[in-house]
Amino acid sequence: MKSYISPSAGLIVSSTIFVASSWVVVIVLKGWRARRVFAEYQRSGLPMPKHSMLLGHLLALPPVMTKYPKNAHRGYAFGKIATDNFPDGIYYLDMWPFFGPLIICSLNAAIDTTQKSPLALRKPDSLHDWFQPIAGGPNLFTMEAEEWRVWRDIFNPGFIQAHIFKLIPNIVDEANGVSEKSLDSKRTQNPLAVALLSQLRWHLGDGELNPFVRYNPVRLAVQWRNSRIMNRYIGDELDKRYESYKCSYTHGKKHENKSVISSVLHGYLQQSPRRQLPGSLGKTFKSFATYQIRTFLFAGHDTTSSSICHIFYLLSKNQQTLRKMRDEHNSVLGPNPALAGSIISDNPHILNQLVYTNGVIKETMRLFPAASSVRQGREGVDIMDDNGRPHPTGGAMVWVLHQNIQRDPKYWPKPNEFIPERWIVGPEDPLYPTKGAWRPFENGPRNCIGQGLVMHELKIVVAVTAREFDVRDAYEEFDKLHPRDGPRTVEGERAYQFEQGGAHPADRFPCRITLRKH
Repeated sequence: MKSYISPSAGLIVSSTIFVASSWVVVIVLKGWRARRVFAEYQRSGLPMPKHSMLLGHLLALPPVMTKYPKNAHRGYAFGKIATDNFPDGIYYLDMWPFFGPLIICSLNAAIDTTQKSPLALRKPDSLHDWFQPIAGGPNLFTMEAEEWRVWRDIFNPGFIQAHIFKLIPNIVDEANGVSEKSLDSKRTQNPLAVALLSQLRWHLGDGELNPFVRYNPVRLAVQWRNSRIMNRYIGDELDKRYESYKCSYTHGKKHENKSVISSVLHGYLQQSPRRQLPGSLGKTFKSFATYQIRTFLFAGHDTTSSSICHIFYLLSKNQQTLRKMRDEHNSVLGPNPALAGSIISDNPHILNQLVYTNGVIKETMRLFPAASSVRQGREGVDIMDDNGRPHPTGGAMVWVLHQNIQRDPKYWPKPNEFIPERWIVGPEDPLYPTKGAWRPFENGPRNCIGQGLVMHELKIVVAVTAREFDVRDAYEEFDKLHPRDGPRTVEGERAYQFEQGGAHPADRFPCRITLRKH
């Protein structure tokens, strides 16, 4: 019996084969070009692990990653390669097709990249895709230099020191409410908070290697829904604030600029002549403003919450440090911890007297930075290694790996020890920090706009809770309930960092919190 294939079916089969073959050719060509670039780098003597024209450096990571817990932040492995093999502070990695060309750099190159060279203002294109589900569109974190300057100028007034002190009573109220169940309940039910948390749980890590995660249709659907919830919530709030702001503006009254939303509206209204304001916010502006507010919500929630967890983790492991800090609180804020919040609200500048507490926070952020920094390389722009040798950056992403820099023994005596005193001693002391080596907020023109606010938030949270509660980690209990093979610590720390948006304590920091007796 003869088989018969209709002309239309044959055309479909032929077209499918042609398309598939074309894709294979395109992928092979891209791979060959990527590998050829690194082969030329290697011939030029640029520092890198052993390179393969077939696999690039894909085989360089697995042997290192096996030394760490399975969910540990990839920055640990990249940093280990640097420390063990590239003492001059720069090396190149070919991780195609998961990443473009990478340059991992140490302090000298980091200063070049973020503070001195034309690379300082340019974020990588891949970062736009990574941040899209979080912000929803163009935002202060990823936008190009000229557009970024405009929006940075709009937001700057909301983050200057004088303005931050005006916000402190509100921050104190929030911190005082941490232990109240009613507040916890309200936060859980808030649709914006729920959507943001869900978006972070489903967020795709940059360079995710697992195709079942990368192309999971459920993830895309959940992120689309979360994005709509956040946009609707923020949009409604923008409309409410606009009506209030418009009324004050039209009648010549001064409107206190106390929030991110107010900063956005203030910048918008400055572009309109007095008494000729539109009846409602323009659709384009409203969308753009929503992207910026989502960015601040992510940054404020993700990095600050992570730092709070690590502060209490380290304090619980270092009881002498905890006693010193509590003694400082007794001295500066009075012996009654219940009054700490009201004392700070009445005199926000008193936070500047919490010198040891500031050291605790900075030392925590040194050991556990919540994020690193990347910049887009450029043809003709070189960065210098620790010996002053230039390295080309064209076509590559330059990764300023904070985890590695901030634990590098070249810059930090006793790099893996928790020593808040290093932030109090003078320049003559060996512990005194190397200039530029502390970079949790990054340095240079595109540093974190909210760093002053974050530092004050952390001081307030610690000041109103550290004498009221004892916090200890519950990792031993957790590990009994969730046994797994392989390493459980990094540099002896069970609360090592893993990736979910930013860097967070492993297994979300299981802990026990008890009310202290005074």
